[in-house]
Amino acid sequence: MGDLFEPEGFLAALNAVTITGPQMRSAVDAIAHLRVRSPADIAAHAKLLETFAADYGFEPAAPAAAALHARAIAMDRWCQTYDPFGDSDVDAFYDASARARLVDTDAGIGFEPESFGELVAFIAEIPW
Repeated sequence: MGDLFEPEGFLAALNAVTITGPQMRSAVDAIAHLRVRSPADIAAHAKLLETFAADYGFEPAAPAAAALHARAIAMDRWCQTYDPFGDSDVDAFYDASARARLVDTDAGIGFEPESFGELVAFIAEIPW
């Protein structure tokens, strides 16, 4: 998993966790009932996702939970700014959120906005 204290170490650790679109969707569903109104709610999300990761078979569960949480936050940030009306294909959105690299943004950890939007559109066009 690498050294978390090296430059880009934390992001590299988050990006190293392999997640699928359906896993990402299930993780978001696992925390969707709890709105974030305080730091305690963020901690509750983290705990729920650690349980989810363990139940889903991620080994070890803690890094997977952190990656799922970071991706869920990145998804929310991207949607609020770039897709506030939810026009994106939902399945493509979850698949892209599982694959896109997490990066440092002005708002914190997130997705590079333009390339993430392009990835969502590309995945939506794949004829499954």
